[in-house]
Amino acid sequence: MFKPQMKFQKILFLLALIFSAVMFVYGLGLMTGVYGLYQTQALGGVPGSKIFTDMQGYNNILVYGSIGLILISTLPFIFASNTRRKYYIGNTIATYVQAGAFVVMAVYVVMNTIKYRTQFLTTVDFTLYKEMSDMMNFNYSESTFWFDIGFVLAVILVVFAGAIVYNLIWKTKLVKQEDEILSGGVVTNE
Repeated sequence: MFKPQMKFQKILFLLALIFSAVMFVYGLGLMTGVYGLYQTQALGGVPGSKIFTDMQGYNNILVYGSIGLILISTLPFIFASNTRRKYYIGNTIATYVQAGAFVVMAVYVVMNTIKYRTQFLTTVDFTLYKEMSDMMNFNYSESTFWFDIGFVLAVILVVFAGAIVYNLIWKTKLVKQEDEILSGGVVTNE
């Protein structure tokens, strides 16, 4: 009765920890797409190049928040939620903390990605940026890849949060069924 659920939770919590590390790597790479704009500031800048400095606060919180996600994603291992058949209050709290942290990070990423992607596309003078990049051999990119991947990662965070809560519900139902069997009651498959 518990084997599929136990296997699911072991894999889920390991993948959630790995994905938290992926979020950290994303935070480290996010500024790569706009670094060329920062380089133009030595020559007076390109209209819109201020986005590099504008994004610093977001990027810092993203990196530190990702470190927080990594630490929070170790909670299932600390409380043995990844291997425990029956959850206790600490396991339940850790589950909600992890799911909540994933949702908060997803919302934060989406809000800031929309803001800075729009700023990038509407304020940067790409013609002048290209000319300065060619002249000074700077990294030039019109790509919104780093912004777009933020949307994908936010969706994955929400999916993980949902899966973590689903696991808790599944486990709670199984424990309730087991308790009914042990007490001699009738088991219903609700």
